[in-house]
Amino acid sequence: MKKIKAYLYLLVLAMFFQACDGINLEEGLDPINSIPANGAINNIKSATAAVIGIYDALQANHTDGMLFLAQIYSDEAVFTGTFPTRFEFNNLNVQTSNSTNDGVFTNFYVVINNANNVIELLPEVDDPGLTPEVVNSFLGEARMARALSYFYLTEYYGDVPLILTPTREVTAEALNVPNSRQADVYTQIIDDLKFAESNITQTNTKRFTSQAASAMLARAYLYQQDWSNALAQAQKALGTDFDLSDYAYLTDEIMYLGFTTADGNVLNFWYGPAELGGRHDVEPSAKYMAAFEEGDTRAAMSFDNSLTRATVPFCVKYDDFSAGISGTGTDPVMLFRYAEQLLIAAEAAAEMGDFTAASGYINQVRARAGLGDVTLTADNYVDMILHERMVELGLEGPHRYFDLRRRGKAADEIPGYQTCNDIWPIPQRDIDRNPNLEQNGCCNC
Repeated sequence: MKKIKAYLYLLVLAMFFQACDGINLEEGLDPINSIPANGAINNIKSATAAVIGIYDALQANHTDGMLFLAQIYSDEAVFTGTFPTRFEFNNLNVQTSNSTNDGVFTNFYVVINNANNVIELLPEVDDPGLTPEVVNSFLGEARMARALSYFYLTEYYGDVPLILTPTREVTAEALNVPNSRQADVYTQIIDDLKFAESNITQTNTKRFTSQAASAMLARAYLYQQDWSNALAQAQKALGTDFDLSDYAYLTDEIMYLGFTTADGNVLNFWYGPAELGGRHDVEPSAKYMAAFEEGDTRAAMSFDNSLTRATVPFCVKYDDFSAGISGTGTDPVMLFRYAEQLLIAAEAAAEMGDFTAASGYINQVRARAGLGDVTLTADNYVDMILHERMVELGLEGPHRYFDLRRRGKAADEIPGYQTCNDIWPIPQRDIDRNPNLEQNGCCNC
């Protein structure tokens, strides 16, 4: 049996950063965020713990960081807190010295480094329980985590360093990695996702699955305007004879990040009002709340502006308010939902001129919300699908910001938005430490 020694957590790009602790997706099994010098991935138990550690690291940017920063950067939410670095996102004026932005950028590379370690080390482990099928399934999960992290990185920052091997030593060769073109980053994303789709065998929706990989591929192809592949992958994720009415709103998950009181989702604290124990730094915008049509059942499950439970409107998608400031919320964070796949299919079909199919897809989403059918045409489909995506997926992630930008609508919908706001600045801290890293042209609006 080979004993594989490695650090699963070392600073990427010359910055030490501790991943979030606590997720335990297998009963009685703690995640490995870092393997000390005398440790090892040497059997199926430690390999499983290392894979679970990747999800542990994923939580960091999904309980704070980029999740709501993108929302206050767009027109769906406003920042009502006091942190100056977050106000910069609200005001579309993110400085290269912004420490909150530093953390977001670094957190993605923590996940990537954890994934890269598993990808490199796992095939060398000799354990009867680690059959080729099990190994490839684990590798699929690691590669999907890497793909998701690079998707966010390149969508936020444009051309970014593409690192596919573990960073275990603080050397110039390991750390001074130049930017890669976004097209090359997407090539790697799609390659990783295809491997994940073909090899992941586990079906726990709190972890990556083959179906989740299909859903992520649909999203990636949509963003690349590869309409035929986007439609094919969305249809694959949905399966045959799919009917959204079989799923209640916000329970139609394909994959989500789950939380326990031990690892704690704090989004309820950031979004919730003071009356319910929250800080209320993020408030649904008036525009977002007004976007819901009369009779849309999603409104009451997305925000509360009744002013009866609180003196301010607030998001209720993260409503474990009993946790308060303790940071022990258990609200799930949705990564992929069936409704998104229907809207991807609608957009892709419309782009290919099949408005009958496109209308059928979007109307499944509307019917579940208690709304009447619409007819998509060449003249209205872009705006109608953007609207439906806003009310369906609002406050769940960066969907709105990315949607407006990729459809060329950001300047029309977000006050003060300019082309230079299309990407966030690569932290100056990282550029100062890496002579091969170039700023991405985001600044000097």
